[in-house]
Amino acid sequence: MPAYLSKLGAVLLAAGAMAGVAIAGPNGDGMHEDHDPHAAHNAAMQDDGGKEVTSADVTLPDTAMFDQTGAERRMASEIVGDRIVVIDFIFTSCTTICPVTTALMAQADKRLSDVSADDLALVSVSIDPNTDTPARLTEFAARAKADWTFLTGQKRIMDDALVAMDAYSTNPEDHAPMIIIGDASTGNYVRVFGLPDPAMIETRVRHLLEMRSKADGGHSHHH
Repeated sequence: MPAYLSKLGAVLLAAGAMAGVAIAGPNGDGMHEDHDPHAAHNAAMQDDGGKEVTSADVTLPDTAMFDQTGAERRMASEIVGDRIVVIDFIFTSCTTICPVTTALMAQADKRLSDVSADDLALVSVSIDPNTDTPARLTEFAARAKADWTFLTGQKRIMDDALVAMDAYSTNPEDHAPMIIIGDASTGNYVRVFGLPDPAMIETRVRHLLEMRSKADGGHSHHH
């Protein structure tokens, strides 16, 4: 009997060990390695809703860039002005995190569909401008059903802009998922690391709108 039990124990242990290995493989680190060039960032930041939100010292660039239609646009003065803004950072050859981030932004955009374009701007900024032509941005935006402004431009200009927003990455593949949300009229910005949560974006934007209407004595803010 003891021999039989110990044999059974060994079989169960082996099965457990195998199950343990299997679990660690597909659902643990293995998954990041296989599908996710941002593995290091994901490991460092658990995407569990407990997102890291830090106040951000952001300078919106106002150099000449191009939107997805090829039109020359200036981010600070033309696109954002004194609106509330949500900015994310993408590159079109990214097949992992960028389409997900953009889809989540699209969900946030839907939730905020009642907010006037006078009050809110969404912007996606290319971190790989050499590859991201306006035509490629159009394609990328269409796939995500994203109808806000996507920006690209000369690499030097875009690099300077990314540095000003503290979003520069020497290698696009390594960029951590991160968005910036703020009110350009007050310069009050936060940086949110990890995949954006549409409900969190909505709450933050509505909070900023509320603070504005209080500051305006109850009237919503228009130019």
